[in-house]
Amino acid sequence: MRMRSILLAGLAVLACAHATTLQQLSLDDMIRESTGIVRAKVTGASTGLHGQNIYTYYHLQILETAKGGGGRELDVAVPGGTANGMRQVVVGAPALTTGSQYVVFLWTGRSGLTQIIGLSQGLFLAAQDGPGRISLRRPAAEDLTLDKNGKAVGGRELGLQWSDVRMRVQKELGK
Repeated sequence: MRMRSILLAGLAVLACAHATTLQQLSLDDMIRESTGIVRAKVTGASTGLHGQNIYTYYHLQILETAKGGGGRELDVAVPGGTANGMRQVVVGAPALTTGSQYVVFLWTGRSGLTQIIGLSQGLFLAAQDGPGRISLRRPAAEDLTLDKNGKAVGGRELGLQWSDVRMRVQKELGK
């Protein structure tokens, strides 16, 4: 029994050693670095392996595109989930809710996976405030976040209007 307790304690320490550190991204950084920016509704989710990593694939119905190619549907891969009896947890990886609307800053790499840029940094909950008015909200980051100089910075909640984001995207694309 004592050996099992020591082993479990060792595994707990090992699990804590794999923390996620994020580089803080400004809105302009995300606009510039993303391969797509969409307002979308989550219609479902599934999990699966990509190499040795488990991903949760959220199925999105595209409602509006501010940057990137067209299309009516998209799967976005978020690291972590449960597949083949195994579970992977990735600190900083967001969980999306089926039926909810989000503005998602996307990044598609050479592997072909489309992901959310900066993990939870590139995901904003969208809510209709009135006719043609959509507010975006991103909760404060709970994970260790570093600025470009490697200095730890505190996460803060961010609220925006979708119309302002679209204008900033158009300005950046016009450069």
